[in-house]
Amino acid sequence: MHSNFALMRRLAFEFLLACSLLAGCGCGGGGSVGGQTPITVSFPVSTVTVTPGGPEAIIPINITSTSETALVMIKGLPGGVQERYSASDTNPSGSLGFTANASATPGTYMPTVTVNSAGQTASASFTLIVAASQ
Repeated sequence: MHSNFALMRRLAFEFLLACSLLAGCGCGGGGSVGGQTPITVSFPVSTVTVTPGGPEAIIPINITSTSETALVMIKGLPGGVQERYSASDTNPSGSLGFTANASATPGTYMPTVTVNSAGQTASASFTLIVAASQ
C-alpha cells in the first residue's frame, strides 16, 4: 500500500512540474502567438546569377526563429531553374542553391522566399539573373 501511495505522489509531482514548465514557456493555456519573437528571413547578397548548364549558384539564407526547423518555399522562379534548400544542423538558417538547365530563359527575375517556422511566416525577395548560355 505504501508503494502505491509513493507512486501516486511521484506521478502527481511530475504532472504539476510538467504543467508549470509548459505555462512558463508560453506553451500552456495562458500563452499566445502574439507574445512570440517574430521570425525573419534575409540574404547577405541580393543578386544571384545562374548560367544554363553551369554550376550551382549557392547563397546563404538567414532565418531567425525560436524553432530549429523551417519550411522554405520559393515562388517566381522561371522555368528550367531548380532550387535546393539546406538547413544548418542547429538552426533553420542555411543555404539556397540554384541550377538552370538548357531550357531556362535568360532574363532578370524577382523570386520570393517564404519561410514558415514556429507557427509564423516571413518573406523576402532577391534578384535572380539567368545569364545567356555560353
